[in-house]
Parts: sequence; C-alpha cells; structure tokens
Amino acid sequence: MSIDVLTYNEGITIHPFERMKIEPQENHRTRVGAQRREKARARLLESALLVFANKGPEAAVIDEVISLAGMSRGSFYNYFRTNEELLEAVAEEISNELLNLIDPVVLLHDDPVVRITCGCRLLLHAVREYSLLGAFLSRLHWPTLGKSLHGIAFLARDIEMGIAQEKFSCTRRIAFDLVVGAMFGAVNSLAEERSKPDYPEAMVLVVLRGLGVEKRLASRLVATPLPPIALDDQSILRRTLERTRMRVGLAEKS
Repeated sequence: MSIDVLTYNEGITIHPFERMKIEPQENHRTRVGAQRREKARARLLESALLVFANKGPEAAVIDEVISLAGMSRGSFYNYFRTNEELLEAVAEEISNELLNLIDPVVLLHDDPVVRITCGCRLLLHAVREYSLLGAFLSRLHWPTLGKSLHGIAFLARDIEMGIAQEKFSCTRRIAFDLVVGAMFGAVNSLAEERSKPDYPEAMVLVVLRGLGVEKRLASRLVATPLPPIALDDQSILRRTLERTRMRVGLAEKS
C-alpha cells in the first residue's frame, strides 16, 4: 500500500508522518506558552490578594505586588494596566470562588428561607476558617463590593423568590439591604476580633427574624448541620495561603 506525500511549490516534499510530528510540536509550544502566562497571572493575583488584605484597596500596591510575585514591572503591565484593574481582578476571582463554594450547596434546597440561611452561614464560616478572606472582604468598600462580588448574587435571587412566596414580611430593597449589610458587617467583625464559634448562627438568626421568619423555624434552620468547607485545588485563596505557610516555614528555618 503506497502512502502519498505532500509536495510544495518550492519542491520540498513532506511525508505525512513528518507533518504529524511538526503540528503537535507547534501545539505544544502554544499550550506551554498559555500555561506560562496563566501561571504568571495567577502569581500576580495571589500576591495582590495578600497586599490588598493588608493595606486595603486604596493603597498603591503595584511595586509590592511585583516584588512579592518575583516579576518585573514590564511583565506586570502585560496583565494589568492599573491598581484598580488589579483590584477588580482579585475581587472577581474571590467572588467566583465564593459562588462555587456556596451556591452548589444552596441549590440543593428549594425553600428560599433555607437557601438564605445556608448561604449566609457558609459565607461567615468560610470567613472564620480563612482569615485572609475576611481581611480582604472587610477592606472593600460598597461600590467595589457591589460591582465585583457576584458571589452574593444568590442572595438577590433567593430574596426575590422568598418575597414571591410571601416568606418575608418586607420589600425586596429592604430585605436585600438587611441581608447584605448584616453579612458584611459580620465579615468585618470576624476579621477584626475573636468571636464565639456560634457567631455565624447567632447573626443569621437575627437576619431571619428581621426578614419576618418565625422564631422557632429560624432557630431550627440555623442549627441544621452544614457540609464541610473545602476550597478547590486551584483556588486563589488556597494557593495564597499555601504560599504564605511556605514563606513562614522558610523564615523559621533560616
């Protein structure tokens, strides 16, 4: 059986097997380049998360971020143009992680009261478990918070559902402001001071009562066991915490 060859105008003949070798090499180089850029961007985001958590969103952090990431200023500007753009990228990453952490559990339930109870408790317990998360969220002001944290979108969805089903005794605007305001006030408290283990449940109980949920039902819902909080291996929060632990470990050894 004969195998055809490819002949170009220049008179160069390429056997099909040789062509198969060339194409995977090109794909490999493209793939490696994309992975390198993705890793560099992730390193910048992880470094920025640490700096923003310590200094707040108004701080000019670019010099500290590139130093912590071990990258040049020129490399930084390949990914982000301004301090504000960097902050928005970090907030979006954190927002997506919160959504991925909370919403799959919330959506296991049909009742909007149960959903809000579950989502709010998971958020506050995540902040208690991961202090870096609380430090970052507590430093965001409302305009940035509202625009960037899509992870709180489930609240608006479930509040709408609760009002439609007449589960809450207030308007949508009041319900949303009550829940979001209470949650991020609680985030600030958890970030700034030591709290009792049941603080998330106590706070969510008050929120439910404010929405008009009957006391006995609210008490039962906040006592329902929650699944363990587990961050994805690729989570920016998890990677940043691991980097911090490694740095502390190296400093202790030196």
